[in-house]
Amino acid sequence: MTELTPELAAELKRNVPPQRELEGIEITASEPGGVRYEIDVPSSVLNYHGTIHGGFVSTLLEVAAGMATYAYGVSNVALACSTNFIRAVGAERVAVTAEASHKGRSTAVVHCSINQASTGKLVAEATYTMFLLGPLA
Repeated sequence: MTELTPELAAELKRNVPPQRELEGIEITASEPGGVRYEIDVPSSVLNYHGTIHGGFVSTLLEVAAGMATYAYGVSNVALACSTNFIRAVGAERVAVTAEASHKGRSTAVVHCSINQASTGKLVAEATYTMFLLGPLA
């Protein structure tokens, strides 16, 4: 991926929903169609098993898909997704990666994954179809 500037990181985070749990996102790499970030999963998003709630896993994946598509310079929303939950983990640091395999006039297909930052083991993966709304304003 290309060099990540502070300006690009700020621009990518502009589209992140204003949830307290997402404030800790640290973008480590980005390019048009791709992004990588890390986050310390807060205990507030754990389920009654003491592991990350599936809804929060899905949020992390969709944020990555949106950032990767946003890095093309287009506003976007999720149109469809398919998610596989592989490994349950608790409140720990995770690395989230997204990479587009297709960008057309109206859609992009983005493959995303979450890995444990400490071990690299796969936590979840998803494929998103993103609807392209048009150039950024």
